[in-house]
Order: sequence, then structure tokens, then C-alpha cells
Amino acid sequence: MNTRRELIASPYLKLLGVIIDEAKYPRSRLLLAWRENLVNPMGTLHGGVIASLVDAAMGCALLSSEEVKGIVTTELKVNYFRAVTSGIVKVEGEVIHRQGSVAFGQAYLYCEEDLVALGSATYKLY
Repeated sequence: MNTRRELIASPYLKLLGVIIDEAKYPRSRLLLAWRENLVNPMGTLHGGVIASLVDAAMGCALLSSEEVKGIVTTELKVNYFRAVTSGIVKVEGEVIHRQGSVAFGQAYLYCEEDLVALGSATYKLY
């Protein structure tokens, strides 16, 4: 892992077990293995974990730009399509628009080739 990726990998992402597979502006790809300690009472991957993955994918894409020193999430939206009960979740994030100190992006979450969620987020850049 290079130095820039180490800066992107927050303690929270490490706690979740997120692997940063790729982070090269304006895109990122993250991986997360389903684990019992990340589920809700129904045994499916917790929606908060999925929301965290959306935020993390966009954060990794933005922070992989040399010009971006810091970010603050100002808006986050997630559409959930299907439950994750096992397997590896792959998250693909992309910055769609960036102007001045504001950026917007989307992230797609897949498990075994099935789209499980789609998220978008807006960020204040520093």
C-alpha cells in the first residue's frame, strides 16, 4: 500500500475491515467481506455499514487527488435494493462533479454481481 492510500485508510475503515482496492482520482474501488459482527438483527449487512461504504468510496476517490487535503460530508443518500447475507461487497465510487470547494459523486455497491445499493454524496473540500 502506498503512502497516499495509508492516509485514506481511516481507523473506522480498518475497524469495518474495508480494503481499498483502488483509489485514483476520480474513482475508487473498495471491498468488504460480510461478517457476523456487521449485521442487523435480521442477519443482513447493516444499512449503516452500506452507507459508510458509500461515504468511504467517495472519500477515497476525493482524497486520492493531490489538491484535496480534507473533506467534510455535507449530504449522503443511499438507495437499498437487496439484502447482503454473505459474500464480498464491492463498492465503486466516482466523482461526478467538482467545482471550487464542492464535489458530488456516486457509488455503486455490488455483491456477487448483483447491485445491492446506490448512493450519492456531496462534500465540502479543503
